Amino acid sequence: MIPALILGWAVLYADRTALYPLLSIIADDLAISSTRAGAIAGAYFLFYSLLQIPSGFAADRWGGKRVLIIMFALSSLGILGFGLMGSSFPLLLAFSALHGFGAGAFYPCCFGTMLSAVPPEKRGLSSGLIGMGMALGILGGMAASGPLYHFFGSYRTPFVFLAVPTFLMLPVFARFLPAGRTGASPSLTAYKKLFRDRDIWKITLASFTSLYGFWAAATWGPAFLQAERGFSLSQSGLYTGLIALTALPGGVLWGRVSDRLGRKKTSLMVLPVSAVALFILTRAESPGAIIATLLFFGLFSNTAFTPISVAWIGDIVSRRYPGSMGAAVGFFNGLIMSSAVLAPMVSGFLRDVTGSLSPAILAGSLLMAGGSLLIAFTPEVRSEEQEEKTEESHG
Repeated sequence: MIPALILGWAVLYADRTALYPLLSIIADDLAISSTRAGAIAGAYFLFYSLLQIPSGFAADRWGGKRVLIIMFALSSLGILGFGLMGSSFPLLLAFSALHGFGAGAFYPCCFGTMLSAVPPEKRGLSSGLIGMGMALGILGGMAASGPLYHFFGSYRTPFVFLAVPTFLMLPVFARFLPAGRTGASPSLTAYKKLFRDRDIWKITLASFTSLYGFWAAATWGPAFLQAERGFSLSQSGLYTGLIALTALPGGVLWGRVSDRLGRKKTSLMVLPVSAVALFILTRAESPGAIIATLLFFGLFSNTAFTPISVAWIGDIVSRRYPGSMGAAVGFFNGLIMSSAVLAPMVSGFLRDVTGSLSPAILAGSLLMAGGSLLIAFTPEVRSEEQEEKTEESHG
């Protein structure tokens, strides 16, 4: 199950991040502003975010496997249409939206299934392992899009290539994912209590700030390196993708540490350092300093924080709202992914206004610092299984 989910996550992230090194090229080719180019990426995340909670409800009712496969097929059609027919701004918006609409079911189905299937003491580790797919996809998508563009001379060609592994994931899911529980969903009253839980809200808002800073760097990082640090197209995509190199061990490391030391302590080690790393990126000038900063950021970035926050949400839901894992994960990811809608457009707007992307990256750093304060006021929540094991070890 876990390897299939890792692969699925990798493919989705390669599909979405291949766009970012090409944003400036698309803007020039179609004669559109940076704000409108950012809106192409934002369209994906808008529909991706909107589908989080509904697909979580659906997963609780009909099973995560069934919902994931149907929606992943729609996402495959979106990326294929983007590559074959994305010759204008409206068409790029439409196919980006379709791609995001289909991809929106993956997170709640993937993590809802995992959190329900693994014991509490392995949730952080399992989340980190699945997060490896995110890191691999970021590196692969960003590293491949520039060379494919240069070789074929079209910004659409990389997405045609990416559509192939996206479609191939469908039989993999059918073969390796468990069917999962189906049946009646929890009552509306139970869901209302879930959505009003203050601890879930604080973790979610902190994750929002982490993801905003990450996507501010990931979506416009290549353009920042090209325009303000003198990197080539291929270099900018590859170097921004270096975030994934340290994110690979980072997600697994911090997820496992949170299983042992606790979610709160680990979060307060990771999130503030990530904010500082993003701030340093706006000041780094030499190629060596930029590369080192990106590697450092990757080790503590959203890919490191997400396994902790997902496991933390799982601890709360299994203790307080059993049977609602799909909806809870969908609610969590739907809200935090709204940052990915805002980050590309707000960053593009700040670039249009100031003529530089440094203010956009700095804004992400400041938000992440604010998220750290929220975590400081969020209590640790242990599952019943964890408390029983603690009592046994002391008894």
